[in-house]
Amino acid sequence: MKKILSLIKTHIREDFKVNYYFTIALFLAISVVLNYAIDLENSWIDKQDKNFTRVISYFFLYGFGYYVSCLIVSCFNSTKEFWGSTKFFIYSFFGIIVLCIDKSFVLSSTLLNLPDQTYEVYLWLFKVVTNGTSFILVLLPLTVFYKTIDKEKSEFYGLTAYSNIKPYLYLLIFLAPFIIFAGLQTSFTNYYPIYKNNSVHELWGWPKYLPMMIFEFIYGADFFNVELLFRGFFVVGIAQVLGKHAIMPTVVIYCYLHFGKPVGEAISSILGGYILGIIAFYTRSLLGGVTIHIGIAWLMEAVAYFVKQF
Repeated sequence: MKKILSLIKTHIREDFKVNYYFTIALFLAISVVLNYAIDLENSWIDKQDKNFTRVISYFFLYGFGYYVSCLIVSCFNSTKEFWGSTKFFIYSFFGIIVLCIDKSFVLSSTLLNLPDQTYEVYLWLFKVVTNGTSFILVLLPLTVFYKTIDKEKSEFYGLTAYSNIKPYLYLLIFLAPFIIFAGLQTSFTNYYPIYKNNSVHELWGWPKYLPMMIFEFIYGADFFNVELLFRGFFVVGIAQVLGKHAIMPTVVIYCYLHFGKPVGEAISSILGGYILGIIAFYTRSLLGGVTIHIGIAWLMEAVAYFVKQF
């Protein structure tokens, strides 16, 4: 914990300006209020029938959030030269496109139709396949980009860099009471757990625990590519151009990523994205962020499950 607190203090001491942070906070507040007022993601973007139109819609959403926050960064800091950098636009455009494709890509339901399956089985299979596909949609393009375009060595955006895991386990323990408290809220239990009881084991003759284990494993793996894309590519990768200022625009679009979830989760993602961004930037390692993120995700699943049971 001391190491993490030291990194946060160092960054705030070097980065904090009242007007700068206030403007970012105001922009995020307006974004969150507008999204949940009109239910932008769930009622508008996700209702579109075709993957391509969803990609375009998400590109406007995430691109708006990212580039407006970059504009705020340049207005309050002596770092405006990145607007003339081709590298900045190549990296940021590529990252946003990967995010939009991953967020938008939905396999046709006909690909998942199996004989005699119930809606519960379809829903389980759909989410497992979607999360598994998401893993490929992020890891594969970032690997190709790193091998062919990115000329600077970054330990694959911090993925292969070593970091002591103990401080992050302590942070996870510290956060556990807050997650348990959140699990008592109706908005939380209306959304979680993501895994729903189903009849997969009955239809396919599996042990009852196996569908849950498969689902939760792939669900956790999906947070690995979230960290690789946001803290890895958007922070460690784009820090080649923006330096420490790569953190704040990533915080903004990371909040935008949570717009389809409960509003409390979207708000808390701001602080979470800020802390994880600092850790990734100063350690140049994703191990801590992956540990915290997957740990929180599984803890939220467990808390919601037990609250609903008891």
